[in-house]
Amino acid sequence: MEAQSSNQNQTQQQSKPQTSGSGTQPIEPIKSGKPLAKLLPFLLFIVIIGAGIVTGLVLSSINKAQSQSGDILSEEDLSPEIKQNFSQTFKDEAEGIVEKNEDFDEYAQGPWKLIRSGGESQAAYLTSSVMDLDEFVGKKVKVYGETFGSDQVSWLMDVGKVEVIE
Repeated sequence: MEAQSSNQNQTQQQSKPQTSGSGTQPIEPIKSGKPLAKLLPFLLFIVIIGAGIVTGLVLSSINKAQSQSGDILSEEDLSPEIKQNFSQTFKDEAEGIVEKNEDFDEYAQGPWKLIRSGGESQAAYLTSSVMDLDEFVGKKVKVYGETFGSDQVSWLMDVGKVEVIE
């Protein structure tokens, strides 16, 4: 009988969870059955950031496409008041062939030059805040703009309007 009672005591002790010396703390840590619960805030953060980036890119491309497809008015479509204001803004004019400026110094000269009659000494150096003059390189044009002072070149002009002559 003693053998049976000692076997029962051993069986009861094995079924009880083991505790440390104080009797309140389990020896093995309790494992959480929810690893997804720890990752959910991180994944949610990544999804929100990704959605923001994608939304920004899509809206940016839509706005860019709309602004590039906007109608450009020709001079004939402008009202007389706008034409007068335009001629007051761009008072200076010059005629010649547009060339790329190979000796471009971004702080003093324009990226293009207008070769006028009289040779290189009569060249007007051009810059433009409103249009790209690369499409007029090699063409004879009449440019309208505003003259600026320069220490390095004789004539520096900000071009606002171009008429192709030939």
